[in-house]
Amino acid sequence: MRGLGLVVLTAGSVTFVPSVAHAAPSAPPPEIAPAATVTLITGDIVTVAADGGVQVRNPAGRMAGYVSNVKDGDTYVYPHEAFRHLASGLLDEDLFNVTELVADGYDDAHSSGIPLIVTYGDPGAVMRTTALPGATAVRPLDSIGGAALTADRSGRFLDSAIGARSASGVKKIWLDGKAKAALADSTAQIGAPEVWQKGNTGTGVDVAVLDTGIDTSHPDLADAVASTTSFVPGESVEDGMGHGTHVASTIAGSGAASGGKERGVAPGARLHVGKVLDNEGFGQASWIISGMEWAVRDQRARIVSMSLGGDPTDGTDPMSVAVNQLSEETGALFVIAAGNAGPSKYTVGTPGAADAALTVGAVDGHDVLAGFSSQGPRVGDRALKPDLTAPGVNIVAARSHLSATGEGPYLSMSGTSMATPHVAGAAALVAAAHSELKGQQLKDALVSTTKATPDLNAYQGGTGRLDVAATARATVFATGSVNFGYPSYPTAPTGPVDREITYTNVGAAPVTLDLTSSLDLVTLSAKRVTVPAHGTATVTATTSFDRVPPEQTFSGYVTATGGLRTSVGGGKEGPRHQLALRGRDRSGKPLGGVVVVLSRDRTVIQMIDETGALDLRLPVGTYTAYLTGDVEGTHGPSSMGLAILPVTGIQLDGDRTVVFDSAKARRLTASTPLPSTVTASRFTLIRDITGGNPWLDAWYPGPEYDSVWVLPTGKVPDGTLTASARWRLAQPELTVAGYDDLRVRQGATPLPATVRSLDAVLGGAVRGKALVVRAGGETSIQDRAVAAAAAGAKLLLVVNDGPGRLEPWPGTVWMPSDPPPVTVATLTRDEGEKLIARIQRERGVRLDVTSHPVTEYAYDLVTDYVGAVPADLSYRATPGSLARVDMSFDNWRPGRAIEQRSEINSLGFPMFLDHAEAPARGDRTDWVTAGRKWISNVAIPGEQAQHTAPTAYRAGSVQQQRWFGPVQRPRLVDEPDGLNVFRQEGGWFFANIPGWGDSGAAHAGSTGDNPGADNRLTLYQGDKVVGANDRYNALLAAGSLPAQVLPYRLVSENNRDAWPGPYSTSTRTEWSFSSGDVQPGTVISPPLIQLDYDVDTDRDGRARRTFDLTIAASTLATATDPGVVRTVTLDVSYDDGATWHRTTLRRQPDGWSTRIAAPRTAQFVTLRTSARDARGNTVEQRITRAFGLR
Repeated sequence: MRGLGLVVLTAGSVTFVPSVAHAAPSAPPPEIAPAATVTLITGDIVTVAADGGVQVRNPAGRMAGYVSNVKDGDTYVYPHEAFRHLASGLLDEDLFNVTELVADGYDDAHSSGIPLIVTYGDPGAVMRTTALPGATAVRPLDSIGGAALTADRSGRFLDSAIGARSASGVKKIWLDGKAKAALADSTAQIGAPEVWQKGNTGTGVDVAVLDTGIDTSHPDLADAVASTTSFVPGESVEDGMGHGTHVASTIAGSGAASGGKERGVAPGARLHVGKVLDNEGFGQASWIISGMEWAVRDQRARIVSMSLGGDPTDGTDPMSVAVNQLSEETGALFVIAAGNAGPSKYTVGTPGAADAALTVGAVDGHDVLAGFSSQGPRVGDRALKPDLTAPGVNIVAARSHLSATGEGPYLSMSGTSMATPHVAGAAALVAAAHSELKGQQLKDALVSTTKATPDLNAYQGGTGRLDVAATARATVFATGSVNFGYPSYPTAPTGPVDREITYTNVGAAPVTLDLTSSLDLVTLSAKRVTVPAHGTATVTATTSFDRVPPEQTFSGYVTATGGLRTSVGGGKEGPRHQLALRGRDRSGKPLGGVVVVLSRDRTVIQMIDETGALDLRLPVGTYTAYLTGDVEGTHGPSSMGLAILPVTGIQLDGDRTVVFDSAKARRLTASTPLPSTVTASRFTLIRDITGGNPWLDAWYPGPEYDSVWVLPTGKVPDGTLTASARWRLAQPELTVAGYDDLRVRQGATPLPATVRSLDAVLGGAVRGKALVVRAGGETSIQDRAVAAAAAGAKLLLVVNDGPGRLEPWPGTVWMPSDPPPVTVATLTRDEGEKLIARIQRERGVRLDVTSHPVTEYAYDLVTDYVGAVPADLSYRATPGSLARVDMSFDNWRPGRAIEQRSEINSLGFPMFLDHAEAPARGDRTDWVTAGRKWISNVAIPGEQAQHTAPTAYRAGSVQQQRWFGPVQRPRLVDEPDGLNVFRQEGGWFFANIPGWGDSGAAHAGSTGDNPGADNRLTLYQGDKVVGANDRYNALLAAGSLPAQVLPYRLVSENNRDAWPGPYSTSTRTEWSFSSGDVQPGTVISPPLIQLDYDVDTDRDGRARRTFDLTIAASTLATATDPGVVRTVTLDVSYDDGATWHRTTLRRQPDGWSTRIAAPRTAQFVTLRTSARDARGNTVEQRITRAFGLR
């Protein structure tokens, strides 16, 4: 996870020793993976496609407003409902890093819950070991005043945690992210042999290794391991990955398998191995914290080696807090990798970001900083990190016999993971010689006696490269580093700022040291100091922040006689000014809500409370800010509108006030040629200030809102701004003349289609009438509907007793409920109370009611506003601006379908609206905004789904789309998100072939995870299987393939014999092609010939007994170097393939055609088709029971 998550600390290529002839398998290039679904801690369900397309649904299944943003290559998705909890600090931002959640296996397909670490304001709270509702306790984590929990995906845990927080219980909720595991020449480089020659091998020193476990049978570690424990559920301590064995032998390996050559730094040390990473190299942060507690409390280890790490933090995350707490409590020294996120600054990760950690960077054999080694300053306070460097490039150490990597007893690896155990072993040598030294003193001794690396500053390489021989020789050591801090503006001290450097003499004679500072900014209280025997002496280092340039850091060294070095550093914040934010509703009263402030280098999310005021302190710069809040709608004081109030070009060069004025906002509207009502809408802002990481905020107004109001902006002075308005409008299902704020749930209106007049009554005799009631009380709408139906009412009108609109019936498209026994509609309080008053005042109030229970037409409209939000936000759809799409739903049986149309946005990925109800069998006429690319998808819940490629429609054109008809078989379409692809990159193939597109070229389709369908995809090189998968939406990846051009076959087998549908019960498609010699980074799409079938069938999927059939053979537009299809053959069978009949095909402009006369007794037609192109690529396809006969 990012910020707390843990990443690989093994860098560069991996080679094997001594069998260098066995090359490492090439790593796969970045995969175009299928869409993944992740349920967040809020209960919101996020679906993310490979290209960044995002769909967010709330727990009820409706589209939910969200922000998406890409940071450091990871996609973060923040539902609007989470903003207040992010602003308050309750939720860790990484709980919304969907890239990392999927990579860690926390998506819905791979995990039933969300692993969390919860910290508590009251360290003694019983809640640490008793899970809150919606979660299960895993283990207490006393060192951080917290506990590990697993939350279910309902969102209940967050609700309960909010209540617990108000009772001073929960302090913060973090993602329990996973970790991935991040010697002869190198031991000489750090001077270990010199120490050995004096008889010191670290004997008797307890060193804990927290990693992937250990190969207990390795000769180099035969006598080194004193204790082992696994913190990985279901796995023993045996090292199935090999990383932990490599690290352990670097610390204390005997070198037995190499005749003593590959000896560890402290071969006499006693190892305590805690397995905190699983055999895939991953582990949750809570496992690691538990391992840390075990190591220093139970095993009393003096040194803990941790070759794992995470993304940059300020050292206040749970892992870092545990390091600091346990170091202070036990006096142990935690030696931790800096990370492999170099060469950028601010990349030292957790838990190496902890103050108490001895944080290790990596150099090569010539003391040149490794390009992968993470660098400081620490994020947040700009503190000095790393502390020192050690050899970490091409390090040879023990190989676990269980590892799939390499051969023989040794393996060469690179990374700060490899540098870290060198320092841990060195610490063991020093601890053996000086049993009196505690962890911080060991750290200072090692850090202050390094070999200088003059080409590196202190934020790159600490004080220098580890030199344990120098440490062992030294009788005096110094404070390792001194941080002057990074004071905030304008509080930087104007006078001198002092820090103490302590020199410790462990020798029997006093020592006099000459001192120098490498920085003019840092002066010393003395140029010479005498340190008494077995005593200390202190020197004051002083700087003046008046001389420090704003928004900059400085670093250098204080050097003493003999090469003792203390790194020094600091900096100061630049000017800050007050940005006073004020919200006003449409009447000028204070308006609260969520405010977002954006600039080139920062994002602020905060809540404005009911006072309508928030003051922020921000650096000089240009900002965009927007407030989202609830305002009065268009139907009276009780109605609700959603206000989106952006202000751009805020130049903050002094204190500034910005007013978000709803009175100046404009209503967002759309009008259509035919009467329609909005069934779903969205407003989107895409702001790109940085030139590559756009901020996208999407609002989906809930059913309670009757209007959306947006504040116009001026043209943005920097970067880009694209605002987008999107509507789905449909034929009104129910209208009542004179009442335009009626709410009816789509698909739940059983009132027959007609125009009728109904008497409106408040009670009494209601048969054949419209009953009007107020909501509220203990009687639900469902109970009222049952009673109204029993009394014979034709229509139940429920008047809301609260603000906004009221949902007329429970359930959504995704979570349907039984339809009401009588037509139910709701009115807002203002309109409804007027109706009630009218009924009470007048006699014989009649309502003109029009019902359309089956939607005959719909509009999908979208418009973009580029550069600014204009003053006119009314969209007028005209026949000349639209394209018509005639939708035919031809499922094999009647029932319920759901459908959705998504447009491609300015960033190139689809944007979604709520699905709508549609008939599984029926027709509808749609009109769409012309010139935009649209993706349509339709699903029969529990059976199958189909979708189109992105398609732009010409204004005035008429299109036909037939869904779920025969002939269904594997079909690729050009996808925007890489979901269904076949491609080759370097020596790797990636494939995911959807199995159930219908007859034409328009649709790809699948059965999802329907248990009644089997799907298998296999890739052959010749007759050898090189890749396979049998799980829907699993990406087939086949790698390490030969570079030369070779023949391949891709076979797609799909079977749904258990499916009740009569057609396409099974298919088998085999493509053959030749491929090879693709350079790394080059992507090609081998030309898979696609077969399309045109046969006239009725809605039941049946053709006449004598029918015409046309086959079109083509390749996708994205295919690489396709050939022209030269030959096509077709065989037909009427007995499911027991016997075959060859047909005669005629070449036509649109394909190959034939006329077939089926036997009188035939019921189904099975097809067997083949095609070959001019380059020798082929396809053979068999479709059992492709269609029926009538």
